[in-house]
Amino acid sequence: MASQTESGPNNLQAEMAKAFKLQNLRDLLGVFILALVVRCIGFGWGLPNAGRWGSYHPDESTRQIVGAVVSVLRDGLNPHFFNYPSLCVYATSVIFTVMQVLGLTDQTVVPQYPWPLVHDIIVAGRVFSVLCGALTAVCVWGMAREVGLRRGAILSGVLVALCPGLVQHSHFATVDVPATFFVAACLWATLRAMNYPAQTKWWIWSAILAGLAAGTKYNAGLVIIAPLVALVVAQKGEAKPAKWLIPASIGLAALAFFVTTPYSLLSFSEFWGDADPKKESGFAFELLVHPRLGSGDIFEGTGLGWIYHLTFNLPFVLTWPLLIAGLGGIVWAAKDRRQWPLLAFALIYFLIIGGSNVRFMRYTFLLVPPLMVWAGITASRLPKPMIWAGILGLFALLGTGNVLNPMTDTDMRDRAVRSSGVSTVGLASLPWFGTPPYQPENFNAMPQYPHPVQVSVHKIGEPLPANLPDVFVMSEFDYREQLRLHPDGDVAKFINTLNQRYAKSFKYRPQHLLPGRDFAPHDYIYTHPEVLFWQSPNKAPNSP
Repeated sequence: MASQTESGPNNLQAEMAKAFKLQNLRDLLGVFILALVVRCIGFGWGLPNAGRWGSYHPDESTRQIVGAVVSVLRDGLNPHFFNYPSLCVYATSVIFTVMQVLGLTDQTVVPQYPWPLVHDIIVAGRVFSVLCGALTAVCVWGMAREVGLRRGAILSGVLVALCPGLVQHSHFATVDVPATFFVAACLWATLRAMNYPAQTKWWIWSAILAGLAAGTKYNAGLVIIAPLVALVVAQKGEAKPAKWLIPASIGLAALAFFVTTPYSLLSFSEFWGDADPKKESGFAFELLVHPRLGSGDIFEGTGLGWIYHLTFNLPFVLTWPLLIAGLGGIVWAAKDRRQWPLLAFALIYFLIIGGSNVRFMRYTFLLVPPLMVWAGITASRLPKPMIWAGILGLFALLGTGNVLNPMTDTDMRDRAVRSSGVSTVGLASLPWFGTPPYQPENFNAMPQYPHPVQVSVHKIGEPLPANLPDVFVMSEFDYREQLRLHPDGDVAKFINTLNQRYAKSFKYRPQHLLPGRDFAPHDYIYTHPEVLFWQSPNKAPNSP
């Protein structure tokens, strides 16, 4: 009789535990599928094709990904490029190889310029980014669970799944979203270790994941701060982790980095590169020179970096309501010792990126995982939390709509080449990602594009020729920073001259679902720059 009495509660506990795990699995899968779906919408945006041999993202067709992957596939494991670590290069190479085995790559040989190969390598890199972006939402859900949230954990995961900046950059074969994933995974493992300090495996995993983050993007390695702070804080609890885990964590993180970027040891001089700003190569330039030099005039006159990130970049990454909710959650996080590692990492990382003269929006991505955990805390602590969760989710959805809309429509740069009667085109800069894919004749350094159009470059500030090109095209990348810095300068005078000498002009300005998005961060407008066209009515009767 006693055994039956005892077995009843035991069976009930077992059933409750089983149901709890099943519910967690459903929540996890729901967050992952949502994040995956939105990242697959517009996946083919800007990819190279027969009419455009380069990507519309400035970093995808260059040595940063494509060149490094080609080196690995053809010459061995050395990518010969170390402005970024090598984990993304190796992951892209593996995915590309799998695609080859499955017959998913294009074997077309193009002697002038191998755009099919470039296309397939970028696709492989984008697959990795999509998966990392979707898994980041899962990791943030897990982080929120570890700090005691239940429904708030689902909200935190959904907000990351719909985080506009992460959704947008998950479409690109670049390092920023994968780095965010490894940082989020490290923070999840760290919080897990804080809750179960006697289980050494979670401390080990947090260190390894910190090393993998560093192997994806150098400054992402700062996330090692979180497990180290956690180890110190946990020493004051009842179940203390072993003290040898502190040096072991540093060693494991370093080992994970060296495994994923082996030529940092095998070819140190090449890895270190050259601090000469003109060469822009290697670790030395990327971490020691580039932050000091800035990026041309993109960030000139933008004030303090911390304020710029907080009031300009992060609102585009998250939208204002999500950012405010995330910052508000810091008040409650500061009272929870488990979250001190998150606070330490976020604060130190923010201080470092704010001190740099390079201030791209994507540099703030590593702050998103803790901020969205704190946003979940804020919503759960306010009256009527479901209403606040709905408001935050709505703004995230609208922000995601902003970034996905141009990826599912014909790019204005593609429309430009469809204008009829055009035989000569004028540009303000050498053809690159910001310009329509016309044939850049007479430029020895540029690949031969297949459009039978003669292109000429007329630099801003120089007089225009007597015989004007049929069409003159400028993208936002040509003029916006100079207009911001010098409203009455050479760019304004150049545009005024074009307005006077051409009979017809056309301006495309992207439409936004949220207000205040007309002037956006530089790397936010890769997918939808404003484009200006000037055209002669007899030569180009159809507006793009």
